Amino acid sequence: MSHNVHIADAVKSYGSFNAVDNVTIDIKSGELFTLLGPSGCGKTTLLRMIAGFNSIENGTISFDKKIINTIPAYKRNIGMVFQNYAIFPHLSVFDNVAYGLKARKIKKNEITERVIEALRMVQIENLKDRSPANMSGGQQQRVALARAIVIHPDILLMDEPLSNLDAKLRIQMRVTIKKVQKKLGITTIYVTHDQEEALAISDRIAVMKNGKIQQVGTPKEIYTKPANKFVASFIGTSNILAGTVSENENGNAQISIADGLLLTAQIRRGYKGPVSVSVRPEAFQITADKSGSLQGRIALKTFLGDFINYEISLSDGTTVEVNQYLKDMEKEFETGDFIALKIPEGKFNVFDVSEEELLLNG
Repeated sequence: MSHNVHIADAVKSYGSFNAVDNVTIDIKSGELFTLLGPSGCGKTTLLRMIAGFNSIENGTISFDKKIINTIPAYKRNIGMVFQNYAIFPHLSVFDNVAYGLKARKIKKNEITERVIEALRMVQIENLKDRSPANMSGGQQQRVALARAIVIHPDILLMDEPLSNLDAKLRIQMRVTIKKVQKKLGITTIYVTHDQEEALAISDRIAVMKNGKIQQVGTPKEIYTKPANKFVASFIGTSNILAGTVSENENGNAQISIADGLLLTAQIRRGYKGPVSVSVRPEAFQITADKSGSLQGRIALKTFLGDFINYEISLSDGTTVEVNQYLKDMEKEFETGDFIALKIPEGKFNVFDVSEEELLLNG
């Protein structure tokens, strides 16, 4: 049975330092919810508080409506997948997965059925008699996942589970995790610092910085409408351009940026002054029309499979990244070429320079 997880004003302190600082999140039953942020932002600390490995100084953590602050970790019925796998090298795959069931004194025939089913779900049923020492990192992580789900946990917690795998295996394993999670319908809280991984695997994401939640939303919401400049810069790649709101009539604003380019946007009513404008590399349009455009010279060209990434030095000295997708390509450019760029309406975000908060309406 899956559960809602409610975290209210949670604090974890080390002396005067709050590693988790008044965090409030509602995680829905059955969703795959990711805590995303840079190293040291508090995401793993918060996960360990949910697991019961770390104490909570203030606030509450609840499964459904039951507060679990003082319930010891072994009584929370949580499945945990660690970064370093934490599987037993002296036990076979089968015995590793069966370990939690034996500790719960499950009957032998039921243990066998549940272990085989868990191994089947992670696609390593044929390896049940193998020693972990003779397995790849990806196979060992599948063992760890099977061991976590075989106990039928109320909540599944995953702490950077793919960070030790190579790029191809990470993609394979995140697909496996997503399929297994959806099939089981189990509430899963997933920790990662990898933005691409979070976007690919999550139903919703909480972006953290310095122990605080910066934004909670779907991958699309986080990517297209970041709540502040930090989220815009941390999720994927954003070009940050300096701009100024010179006119703002009832929220209809004109924003001037480099080369005299004017953008129009619906922003906070009455706001005027300096702003930061963020533009994704794929949002720029390369144009032959130099009027009303940013202009610059290609400093670096990188072929990345389905698109080419250009680093462009603008006339004011700013460097921006632009992605040109092969399927849309009419002309390929070379290092040293001079090009013009347009920013389509609705393909940029505007942030207050002082507070760095999103100013856009809607």
